[in-house]
Amino acid sequence: MKDDAGHPVGRLIRLPIIRTLYRRQLLFPAVVALVVLGVLVQGALVRDMSVEATNQQDRPAPLPPPAPRRPDLEKTPLTYFDDYWSQLQERVQDKIVLVGPDATPAVVVMPGLALTSAAAGEAVLAELDRQRLVNPPPAVAAPGDEPAGEGALETSGSEAPAIEANVADEADEADEPAESTPEPPSYGLIAVDRDRGLSLFGVDTTQVTIFELIPPALAPSGSYVGAVTRDRSGRAAIAPGHLVAARAESLGPSDPSLVVSMSVAGPGATAIVNLDGALLGVAVDRGEGTLGHSMLSSSVVLRVVAELQRQTRCRALVVSELDMPVRELLGLDGGLLIEQVRDAAFAPEPSLRPGDVILEWDGEAVTTVEDFENRSDALATGALVRYRVLRGRRRLAGGTILPDRDCRPLDDPPVQLMRYGLALRWAAQAGAETTGWRVAATVPGGPAATAGVAPDDVVLAVDGQLADDPDARAVFDQMERRGEPTLLTVQRADRVRILALVPDE
Repeated sequence: MKDDAGHPVGRLIRLPIIRTLYRRQLLFPAVVALVVLGVLVQGALVRDMSVEATNQQDRPAPLPPPAPRRPDLEKTPLTYFDDYWSQLQERVQDKIVLVGPDATPAVVVMPGLALTSAAAGEAVLAELDRQRLVNPPPAVAAPGDEPAGEGALETSGSEAPAIEANVADEADEADEPAESTPEPPSYGLIAVDRDRGLSLFGVDTTQVTIFELIPPALAPSGSYVGAVTRDRSGRAAIAPGHLVAARAESLGPSDPSLVVSMSVAGPGATAIVNLDGALLGVAVDRGEGTLGHSMLSSSVVLRVVAELQRQTRCRALVVSELDMPVRELLGLDGGLLIEQVRDAAFAPEPSLRPGDVILEWDGEAVTTVEDFENRSDALATGALVRYRVLRGRRRLAGGTILPDRDCRPLDDPPVQLMRYGLALRWAAQAGAETTGWRVAATVPGGPAATAGVAPDDVVLAVDGQLADDPDARAVFDQMERRGEPTLLTVQRADRVRILALVPDE
């Protein structure tokens, strides 16, 4: 074997340290470690040395600034998605207004007309009723209209009711008639349709703009839509989704004229708009005890608004004319079929039934629907109307009490305690939580309201004397005549309270 002791590598291997590393197979790792250590030492020695580019091309190019979002309304929802729907909401939210005492959202669908739920109209009617109870017309409350006596309400001196003082003072001025109590605001209510669950309000055309309505035929299925509404504080919100179907006719509650993919929530009305902010339809809250909203396409909205404008009176009895073959088989020359009876409008329950054929109404034969409605409208609310009907094959005669124009049952007149700013009404209808004298209204800031009396409280006693039957009206009349501080025991929910009422001087 050739001796390689004279070779430079051979001489290095003969070194004790290298020979030991070589035998233990650590020579290569040691060499690598020395190289890395040398690189680190070199970098540490030259770390403060500045390095300049040799030419302009070697300089790093600066990064471009981020592109700002476009301020105008994008037409591609997939780009800038959040910003797009936010801008769409801002464009249309002013066309949704708050109406009624409960600030219910309503959609402006025609110039000066806004559509919303029936609950908003019902709230207006209830508010008007409360205000009329605690603000009677001067003709009823003026002291000169009734003689002084034990049963007369004295309205002079220190015992005069505060809420009538101005009326009495104006009545005493010579040659100047007493001003009537201003009519409570109607909030622009035009009509309420309880069957459809809708109400129509008039709005100021100078303050709001209307939607552009898109016919259902121009709304392709699957296109993007947004549900825009407001809460009762006025804050707007939008929910993106897709249009499933839009038709010019509604086939029924189970098959509405407008179907969208997103969930619609919130009180009152919600506007369903396309990407350009045009109105495809309206979703209307059905109220408590029901699920979902009524979905109306733009065409159905126009037709419903036109019908609500023509609606002048709620019909407690809905009638229609009989076909000629039907009349011949029944042997009748005339008569009208009762299609629907609103039982809730009558107190007590009506004696007429759906399916009856009215032969005579108020002593005269009936032949046409128009004649029947005109004669019914001419009768006074609360009048006893005699009738003759055909029920099956039997002819029956009877009478019924006409309800009011809003299809509300007539009840006993309320008790108005004007010295205390309080009105009570006997509640004995079926379904009432508690039978008794219920607080119908209070004057804001009046003695009763200041003492803590609230609407719907049930009055149990007056100065310890029970008031649990209709005959307690005499107790309240005596309380009003005295005009003295009174202890009123009331029940609210499942709690009883005793409140001190001090009449105004």
